[in-house]
Amino acid sequence: MIAPKSLFLSLALIGSTATANPLLNKRDVTWGPIAGFQATTSEIISTVSTIYPGKMPSGQKGYMFAWIGIGAETGDLIQSIVGSYPAGMSECTGSAADSTWCISSEVYGLDSTGATVQFVGDKRTADTNYENGIIFNYTLIDKSTYLWEQTMTDAVTGELLSTYQKKSGKMTLWNTAIELQDNNGAAPTGTVEPQYYTNTTIVFAEKDAAYKDGAYTESGATYSGIATADGGKTWTIEKITVPAMTSS
Repeated sequence: MIAPKSLFLSLALIGSTATANPLLNKRDVTWGPIAGFQATTSEIISTVSTIYPGKMPSGQKGYMFAWIGIGAETGDLIQSIVGSYPAGMSECTGSAADSTWCISSEVYGLDSTGATVQFVGDKRTADTNYENGIIFNYTLIDKSTYLWEQTMTDAVTGELLSTYQKKSGKMTLWNTAIELQDNNGAAPTGTVEPQYYTNTTIVFAEKDAAYKDGAYTESGATYSGIATADGGKTWTIEKITVPAMTSS
């Protein structure tokens, strides 16, 4: 749930009414495969993508989070999360909380005291139907206040899995990530099957015809089919593939 330092350098205070969970600074954070773009010359006003996360690791000892993040070099990081947690530590509740992916909509930022926290929306789902695919949708719904809305929905049924709204400022950076955190020294398990992001769309306020030139990947992630049909205001990505990090 923490932004890669190479992409999001610092965080500024923006108010929120969500549950705010202090981050455990003693956790060791590492990164799996990442796909992203350098900052746009415009600003992001919406993005949509469908993730097929594959099977969740069994017996998770640490924390593993798959997410799409949008942000800037300062300010909030908007990140809905497909998460794998140690037993009893999930953001989700219910009988499936320890056996399937937890879907949550979150923002990484600073609270009113200046402490770094993870703001977590109240609507969260232990998703037993993850094979249907999960649609990320981040939309700037009020530019005058920079109010952003996140939703995560089942790609087949349309069921709302998580949602959250927060005033979070201008967004210029976009990336996927696999984030890994230990749990009191216990190492996390990464992806055990490939993950796929399909039918991704990134929409800007103004055209950025050279946006594709800033595409990059790390640790084996790959892109296919990056294109624009309107001169750079709307970009589509056919598929992003995140390789399995370990065998199941």
